[in-house]
Amino acid sequence: MVLYRLLYQFGKFTWYLLCRIQFYLIFDCLSYDISDFVISESANIMEEAILINKQKQNKMKILKYLLFLIIGLVLAFLAVGFIHPTVNYGHEITVNKSIKEAWAVQQDASKYGQWLEGFKSIDLIEGEAGKVGSKYRVIVQPEGQPDFEMIETVASVKEFDHIQLLFDTDMMLFDQTTSFAEADGKTTIKTDSKINGKGIMMRSMFAAMEMFGGSFTKQEVKNIEALKKVIEENTTDYYPAPVVVEEEAATEEDTVQ
Repeated sequence: MVLYRLLYQFGKFTWYLLCRIQFYLIFDCLSYDISDFVISESANIMEEAILINKQKQNKMKILKYLLFLIIGLVLAFLAVGFIHPTVNYGHEITVNKSIKEAWAVQQDASKYGQWLEGFKSIDLIEGEAGKVGSKYRVIVQPEGQPDFEMIETVASVKEFDHIQLLFDTDMMLFDQTTSFAEADGKTTIKTDSKINGKGIMMRSMFAAMEMFGGSFTKQEVKNIEALKKVIEENTTDYYPAPVVVEEEAATEEDTVQ
């Protein structure tokens, strides 16, 4: 969010600068003093006028080059969004837990705040919890930023195998699939995430964030590694053994005997 605001301010500044340069070029061309065009008998005055004219021409060249440079940077920035409209990233971990326990911990909403950075709340707003098509309102609070709302939709789910979630925000569409696989008593959890910005500016910004800083990958690694710790330190019994209760008839028979 901080980078987004910086890029937004840079865009505003660039637009302001372009307008100012264009205005200056037009104004400068029209602002020659009438004395520049009056033939003077003084050679010194003529030389001074020629020098002033050359200085103005040089100044205009510098401004033109600066204008072209800014335009080039803006076009390059927008081109990033055209070339990379989708940002793909993910991470993989292996935990020393059964696939059932790993699945249960990952799905436990009461533990989201322990591994999803900035997580604040999640509320069911449509459908049956955990089922395909169900929707949730998710609130996160990035450090030093106001609350950020996302609408989460369960797109696909198969218990102990995978879950696919779609997130819709004002700035982007976020698609994440988390897969589970068990081998030798250990469970491998893998995420496959995709982000599509809404509009060319957002696509360019997200692509630049990942290309030059790996922002999304770093956040994914941080969250999933935190999930690994939560799973391996879990003490909640999600599948308690059923309590064996003697039949009343058998109890009464024993009493009679």
